[in-house]
Amino acid sequence: MSDGGKTVWEAATLLFLCLILALGTLGVVIWAMVRGLILTLDGLLLVAACLVFALAFGGNVAWSLHTGEAQMVLKELLRKPRETSNGNRPL
Repeated sequence: MSDGGKTVWEAATLLFLCLILALGTLGVVIWAMVRGLILTLDGLLLVAACLVFALAFGGNVAWSLHTGEAQMVLKELLRKPRETSNGNRPL
C-alpha cells in the first residue's frame, strides 16, 4: 500500500474497529429507542452523540469501500502466503 507505509494488518484492524464501533453506537441508539429513553432530554443527547460517532466511524468504513481500500485489504488478507525459492515461507 502506498499511503505512508501503512501495512495491510493496520488497515484491516482500523476498518474492523471502525465497523465494530459504528455498529455498537447504532446498537445503543436502538437500545435507547426500545427502552423509551429517547423521550427524555438525556436520551436525546445520548442518541445524538451516538449518531455522531456512528457517522464518524461509519464514514471511515464507507470511504474505504468507496475508494476500494477495503476490497484491497480483504484481497491481501485472503491471499495465500508466497513461498521463497527454498520452499520456506517468509517471516
